[in-house]
Amino acid sequence: SKMSQGTLLVALGLGTATTTARFTRVRDTHDAGGRVHRQTMSSRAPIEMKNWPGGHKGDTIGKSCLLTDLIYERVTGDLLFWGFEAQRYLDDPAPEISLDRVLVVQHIKLLLNDPDKAKTQSAAITRYRKLREEIHGVLKKTPFGLFGDFLDVVLREVIGTAKLYYHTSIPSHVELALAFPSGWSDSIHRKVAAIGTISMGKALAANQLENIAFAIENVYTVSETLCGVKEWLTATMDDAEESIDLELQSTNVDELSASGWM
Repeated sequence: SKMSQGTLLVALGLGTATTTARFTRVRDTHDAGGRVHRQTMSSRAPIEMKNWPGGHKGDTIGKSCLLTDLIYERVTGDLLFWGFEAQRYLDDPAPEISLDRVLVVQHIKLLLNDPDKAKTQSAAITRYRKLREEIHGVLKKTPFGLFGDFLDVVLREVIGTAKLYYHTSIPSHVELALAFPSGWSDSIHRKVAAIGTISMGKALAANQLENIAFAIENVYTVSETLCGVKEWLTATMDDAEESIDLELQSTNVDELSASGWM
């Protein structure tokens, strides 16, 4: 007999200035030999997330590319604006909350690398070190903490949209793929996977979907030079007719358990 389960697949392309998100539903069937075959549940291509808060059709950058800007209030440490709303704040010649009251963090991804480990000390590295120190001084957080804030808001929106989109037929399992630079250390990949796990848990709870099965072994970090999220999803989906073996997917579960993140 064949066992099968539906899975909601969420993939984020974590670019430097912008992030993209896509989601789709797949069905995993276990054959008699215990192998898993994955097929798409709909004839449609993965859904590209476009309804980000504050984004509207006239945005030059396109509604699907979410800006990675984060704007915090210095005194409270609250995340005031992110994405398109952060951009709108920065474009406002006379914002309600003056610029001296906020900390503007752009390109959060680039701050995750430790500047002390850089091979050469460039002007950019010096700038990142200074910003990391300021973030710590003002917000008492590490760049990974800010990255978590970013994933919290992004995944809450994506899961909310998927819930509206699939309504009652939302699958009982979730997987999260994060496309990240391949040259980055295993330790960053592991930390990012752990942050993705926490943020996805919060997103499911915020959307009243706590009963959906999800854990760190359902998170993959995919090297973006190998394949952007688009290609990764396309390869994962392949063709509705064509099922693919999950063994082909490189997972980081072994690394995660070895490093104590699980």
